[in-house]
Amino acid sequence: MLRSEDVYNWDRLPPDLKGMKASVLGMARSGMAAAQLLNESGCHVLVSDSADSASLKENAAVLENLGVDVELSGHSDRVLQSDFIVRSPGIPRDIPILYEARRRGILIVSELEVAFWFNRASVIAVTGSNGKTTTVEWLGDLFNRAGKKAFVCGNVGRSFSSIAAITAPDDIAVVEVSSFQLEDIVLFNPHIALITNFSPDHLDRYQSYEEYKRTKCRIFANQHADDLLIYNRNDDDLATYVTKVPGRKSSFGLDEPETPGIGLKDEDVIISDASRQINLLNRKNLSLPGRHNLENALAVAYAAWSLGIAKEIIVESLKIFPGVPHRLEKVVERDGVLWINDSKATNVASGKVALESMHRPVILLAGGRDKGGAFSDIIDTSADKIKQVIAFGEAGGTIESAWNGHLPVMRVDSLAEAITKADDIAESGDVVLLSPMCASFDEFENYEQRGDYFRNRVIE
Repeated sequence: MLRSEDVYNWDRLPPDLKGMKASVLGMARSGMAAAQLLNESGCHVLVSDSADSASLKENAAVLENLGVDVELSGHSDRVLQSDFIVRSPGIPRDIPILYEARRRGILIVSELEVAFWFNRASVIAVTGSNGKTTTVEWLGDLFNRAGKKAFVCGNVGRSFSSIAAITAPDDIAVVEVSSFQLEDIVLFNPHIALITNFSPDHLDRYQSYEEYKRTKCRIFANQHADDLLIYNRNDDDLATYVTKVPGRKSSFGLDEPETPGIGLKDEDVIISDASRQINLLNRKNLSLPGRHNLENALAVAYAAWSLGIAKEIIVESLKIFPGVPHRLEKVVERDGVLWINDSKATNVASGKVALESMHRPVILLAGGRDKGGAFSDIIDTSADKIKQVIAFGEAGGTIESAWNGHLPVMRVDSLAEAITKADDIAESGDVVLLSPMCASFDEFENYEQRGDYFRNRVIE
């Protein structure tokens, strides 16, 4: 049986796991990748999932063809015969099989941790409540322009485990990291850890906002003296958590830069280090609009600068990067009505950012699976922008209750009905904004599928 102290005492990575028994809980994207990585390393792998959907059965067939054992419709005691367990991020920590595994002293790690064991690239890990996906994709764009081989992975697109074994020391792994993935790390240690911001999120999973923030800060817990933490100094919730860090730290913010750090001076983006200040460009020349994207740009620029990327390459990417799908993505303007896909907005803070960037009357489509968000926060900051709210999905009733009497709100059962209703209501000059402020799992597998559905329905 593998224990955490055994992992701490490994004298090299990747480790020799040949002949060990590993159980992977969850057979979605990250679980599939972890299972294949461990199978290729010589482990005897069991993948266990409590569901048995058609897509999972397809995944099971793929794994079985590789010689991986699979069980669906529940987690059996076979899981407890493992040397260690890999928990996919969507699996809650408190399910009975994991409780029993902890009681028996079986090591439980995240897919993020397993990928790190086999990774050879320099790791930049990005976490925070909002802005993570834009930041990692922007970094990937910038590094590729600089001629670096960069893998954008993690909680976006492809899992870290799917690329870990093919990385090389000169490569860069840009990893989007969720709090769920950080819960079960042992060695995971990014050379650069970047925290975008904090706002209440996943309060359906954590007992308090404080627990959520502490979990996020595990991203820099294993850093060494020569590693770097980059954080948002304008975020009061975050700043109090980074007073003591194991490595170096620098900050970004919309005020004048600290040294070392990056910020604004007379509308110019300025990097400040020990000996000089470097003027990158005027903020008006950034490719993406909005305060939130300005913060993202500052974080991206400083991370790249810290790795020695030339000023000219940084400025080029800041001017050209087109943004990411599902984040304030303009789908189509038809009959004077602009339709925007912001399916990536899975919490209230992200929805507020979207509404703040609107300059036309908004028909807001909000709903999905509630994550414990404070929907009432929208009332004071964005009520004057909202023409109509259409609340949908499992959280529809909660949203309707929070906003009734403050905002014009109607409730429907599904996103499909919300789109139809919005099409009936919208007039020339309006914007229909899908910014759900909730998880997608009541109707869809992920926010990407939800956004794709919205886009396809709107343009059909």
